Parts: sequence; structure tokens; C-alpha cells
Amino acid sequence: MVILIFIFGYLLIALENFFSVNKVIPSILMAVICWSLIIFLNIPVYELDQHLILKKDPKYLLLFHLGKASEIVFFLIGAMSIIAVIEQYSGFEVIKNLFYTNNTKRKFLWIISTVSFLLSAIIDNLTATMVLISILKKTISNYKDRLYYLGLVIISANAGGVWSPIGDITTTMLWISNKVTTIFLIKKIFIPSVLCMIISTLIASYMPVFNGFIQIKKNDLSKYCKNRGFFILKLGLSLMLLVPVLKTIIGIPPYMGMMFSLGIILVIVSKKYRDISILDDAFKKIDISSILFFLGILLSVSSLESIGSLYSLSHWINKTVSTWKITTFLFGLISSIIDNVPLVAATITMFSYPLNHDLWHFIAYVSGTGGSIFLIGSAAGVSAMSMEKIDFFWYLKKISWIALIGYVSGFIYLLIYPFFSL
Repeated sequence: MVILIFIFGYLLIALENFFSVNKVIPSILMAVICWSLIIFLNIPVYELDQHLILKKDPKYLLLFHLGKASEIVFFLIGAMSIIAVIEQYSGFEVIKNLFYTNNTKRKFLWIISTVSFLLSAIIDNLTATMVLISILKKTISNYKDRLYYLGLVIISANAGGVWSPIGDITTTMLWISNKVTTIFLIKKIFIPSVLCMIISTLIASYMPVFNGFIQIKKNDLSKYCKNRGFFILKLGLSLMLLVPVLKTIIGIPPYMGMMFSLGIILVIVSKKYRDISILDDAFKKIDISSILFFLGILLSVSSLESIGSLYSLSHWINKTVSTWKITTFLFGLISSIIDNVPLVAATITMFSYPLNHDLWHFIAYVSGTGGSIFLIGSAAGVSAMSMEKIDFFWYLKKISWIALIGYVSGFIYLLIYPFFSL
């Protein structure tokens, strides 16, 4: 019954546009119903501890998994709050001056792809995409031309997010779950991510739509707003980059580091600008629906973990598929169709490979870049689809094949990487 509820809820999430149901609703209900069935029917639940399967009380396990899920939830709340403060003080408006150009469309494509790639590694791919959509709306007036730029923004943002522990929610999940460390993640994933972005952008740059010239003017912010926005932007991004440093040096969990960074920026902003109301406005912009969706998904997957379903599935996969490298490649293709958050959440509980095993680096890469193949496969793509009304079949025809080539290019590098390290 628990498995059937999970499958039904997952279908509602995957086909939310078809059923006209916000994915938050099935996510929350699925989690509550699954755990309620386990507790009410007294279904045996287990915990994998040091490769030993231990029977546990269901209420204890629910509390345990709630704590694990809360680590990610509070990390997201802290990150979203910092981003909201930066946006409230026009920090991202300063970035628009980077797009001041009087050059070819092809050069502008490379600029926007590079900025998308780097920005997503710091403020996550979803937020970076939303920022760049806002910028492109004010710089590219032709709607059809803008769609092509947005297609490459999605690919570059997803590629840029996978090599940073705070760049993509799935990478963050692997990092918080102690599957990868910051140094090894960057060492293994940065180059394939760059290849994915560069090869995709290179292919797209030869499309006829990027022929010709483009002229973009600087924004009209006052000197005070520019200075204030640049200060808050530097402060916010520096504090977010401080999170993995704190985890490495002091050992505190990432969500504590993010909350510490949030507290610091709030203290500085409130003391320097003495404007409490503007902070209240910033907090209203936090995407609560996304937070509730992640919470519901993580608790739903933990219910399957607790009844032993994911443990059994991992054994079946290991026996059926000849190598885990093929498994991860297939997972990347699957993540282009379904949300990669539950996919990675399930993977974390399905496999018991040690810290920094290559499987986790493969999972980090494929779950992010694979989501670019179809428009609905990533949070960046879904946000672009809703903000700019991008047609799914237009993306499939014009952009998907480019994203697939970029995805395969980076994956091939991951396969041959051990030969370079000999």
C-alpha cells in the first residue's frame, strides 16, 4: 500500500501540468499518508546502521528522517533568505552592467552562458536562471531570440550547479548526506561540467539565430543604489561561499553554516541601513512551496527506505545491471523526465558506497545536467517554462539535442578521467 501511494503521488507530481495540480499538494499528502499507513498498520520498519539492518519503532524513525530532511529544508531557507535580501537591495541589478555590449549575438551568447554557469555555482541553478530571465527580458526585446538564449541559460545553469555543493539541490543533498566532500566534488565534476557548457554553447553559436549584432545599454541605477547593491551582492555571495569553508574547517553542518551567514548579513544590513521593513519584504519572497515540496519528497522516500523497499531495489539493480556506471547514465536520462530530487533522494538510500566514491560524483553530474535534456527535467527548466511560457515541444525540437550532446560529452570525460590520473 505504501509503494502504491508513492507511485500514485509521484505520477501526480510528474504530470502536474496535465492534471493541473500543484506538485506541492501530492508531495505533502504522499508523505503524510505513507507514514500514517506505516504507523497505523504497524508495518515493520528498519534502519541500516553500519551495514546492519536494525528493526526500529516507526515513530522513532519518522522523527529521525524528519531531522535529516530538516537539514536540507533549513539550508534552503537560509540560502533563499540571503538571495531575497540581495535582490531586495538591487544586488542583482548590478550584474546587468556585465551585459552591456555592442557586439555580435554570438559573443553575447558566450557571455550569458558563462555568467549563468558561474552564478549558478554560488546562488544555485534555479535562482541563477530566474535572475538571468529577468535580465534577458530587459535586454533582448525579440521574444523568439530570447527563447534561444534561455535554452542555453538552462543548460549552463544546470551544468554550473552540479560541481558546487550549494549550486544544485541534488548536489547539496549528496553533500549534506556525507556522500561527497567539497574538494573532491570540484576536482571530479568541474571539468565535465565545463565541457557540457562549452560544447553546448559552441554548437548553439552556429545556429542562424545568433548571426548578426546586438546592442544593450547600461541600466539607469543611481550611484547610491549601485554602490549599495554591489556591496550587498559581494557580502551575500561571500557569506554563501563561507558555508563549505566552515564545514571543512570547523565541522559544523551546512545548514548551521548557512544560518550563521544569514544572521551575519541581517546584522550588517539592519545596522548599516536601519531599514527593518525592507527585510520583512525580502522574507515574503521566499519560495515556501518549493520548501514544502522538498520536505514532502524527502519524507516520502524515507518511508520506502524504512520498510526496506529501496534496499531491495538496490540489490536488484546491482544484479541486473552489469556496472553502476551504466546505472548512473540511465539515471541521468530518467532525470530529464522526472524530478531529480526524489531520484537522488532514493539513490542516497539505495546504495551504501563510501564517502567520495565515484558513483556519487557520477550521480551529482547526471542528475543536474541530465535534467536539461527535457524542459521539465530541472527546476531551472520548469521556472523558465512558467516565467517565459516556453513551449515544451519547441524546446524538444530546438534545444534538447544540444543538451543531450553536452550531457554525453561530460559523461565521457568522467569515464576516461581515471586514465588521466594514472
